[in-house]
Amino acid sequence: VGITPTYEVLEEWGPDHARNFKVGVFIEKEMAGQGEGPSKQEAQQVAAEDALKKKGW
Repeated sequence: VGITPTYEVLEEWGPDHARNFKVGVFIEKEMAGQGEGPSKQEAQQVAAEDALKKKGW
């Protein structure tokens, strides 16, 4: 439908060798979901799944 999500790192914690990330996914400037993971990519995936569930898609 032409909706492009954007991702933003909301928080990082942990030592350099074991970082954790909290990422928010935004659709049209509204935070649609968030996720955490040991990499930005994994956190983005969790955030995308969270957004899909919340939006009922």
